[in-house]
Amino acid sequence: MPEERSAPDSPRGRTADTEVVDTAAYAKRAKPKRPRALLASALATTVWAVTVVVTPILVVVILGWWQAGAEGSVATVAAAAGVAWLAGHGVPVDIGPMHLSVAPLALTVLVCWRLAKAAAGTTRAIGGRDAAAVRAAAGLITILYTGLVAGAAALCTTGPFTVEILPALLHAVPLVIAATAFGAAREAGVLPWDTASVWMRRGLRTGMITAGALLACGAAATGVAFAVRGPVVADTLALYGSESWTVALLSLVYLPNCAVWAAAYITGPGFAVGAGTAVQTSMVELGPLPAFPVFAAVPGAPLPDYATILIGLPLMLAAVFGVILTYRSPDLRVPRVTTAATVAAATAAAVLGLLAYLSGGAAGVDLMADLGPDPLAVAGIAAVQFLIGLAGAALIARLFAVHRRAAEAELVRRDTVVIPEPAPSRDDALP
Repeated sequence: MPEERSAPDSPRGRTADTEVVDTAAYAKRAKPKRPRALLASALATTVWAVTVVVTPILVVVILGWWQAGAEGSVATVAAAAGVAWLAGHGVPVDIGPMHLSVAPLALTVLVCWRLAKAAAGTTRAIGGRDAAAVRAAAGLITILYTGLVAGAAALCTTGPFTVEILPALLHAVPLVIAATAFGAAREAGVLPWDTASVWMRRGLRTGMITAGALLACGAAATGVAFAVRGPVVADTLALYGSESWTVALLSLVYLPNCAVWAAAYITGPGFAVGAGTAVQTSMVELGPLPAFPVFAAVPGAPLPDYATILIGLPLMLAAVFGVILTYRSPDLRVPRVTTAATVAAATAAAVLGLLAYLSGGAAGVDLMADLGPDPLAVAGIAAVQFLIGLAGAALIARLFAVHRRAAEAELVRRDTVVIPEPAPSRDDALP
């Protein structure tokens, strides 16, 4: 038989599934597209992040302006919306003689969420799966967003508003860097969470949950305070007449700050409502307060004797989550469980201290120059309570868990009945 000849190396001899790709030419064509995609995506996501936050603020400011009789220029209205947006970044602003540096945490959370989404969208657009893509996406969005913050600070300095550019950048840039880096790293899958040890991950998770539980208790305490002092809050709102809805909306924006203050109140250090004041479970020293619904809900007297159980609430929460940490970590030895509990206590205390720092500031001069809890006092006292509760409960739970597992193993050993295997056939079966 004649030998079969192979198909010549020509386009006719290639099969339909074979494709020759010039990798060098493909790299040359693909390389210039990534910077363009990075720039276009970063610009689009940054503008959209700002638009989502600024638009509802502008709508509320315009409604309040119309209801007040449309007094003032349009530039002043736009500056008011810009000042509110900058305040969400913790930027200190001057409104006439009043110095405002208390950041509304509701706006701060919204800003951080949109920045993280913008960084994630940019990372996804360039197909980033490494640390270099995270640096590129987060860095470019930070640069663009910082330029918008600086421009807003310069344009909003009009009428009764004054914003200094350098303090604005010093307060806004760290927040922008943290939010964009988290969003980009999470999208790229390069968060250090995946490479951390098991005890570290469980400690961090338990600490975040413990801090969240205490903040939830603070939010519940804030609701109870508003309910108990409801008539006083209603009378305060009635003073504003037709503009009471604007004041009520502004109070809602500051409700997360009140929850953090209530958590500090439960922890022990309390908070200040003006210079030389203190609001604690065992002592209340207040001066004259402005007619604002949030201040109307501030306790005017120490807690009664039956309510002093709130003082031990952080310790009890830490003990509960210490037991949960132990029962969810049967594969860890006692030193690792203790280390995880210590990490959890440090994480929860650091989160509370950071929130206490972000929730405080000034809302005026002289008397109202000091608002909120002391971050160092909150973090220090919370760390002691969390460490005692988490570590002590974790060790005790591990001790009882070991005895329980040993007892169950002994019962299984004594009560085990050996069941014979089935016979392979009918002939081998017993009569």
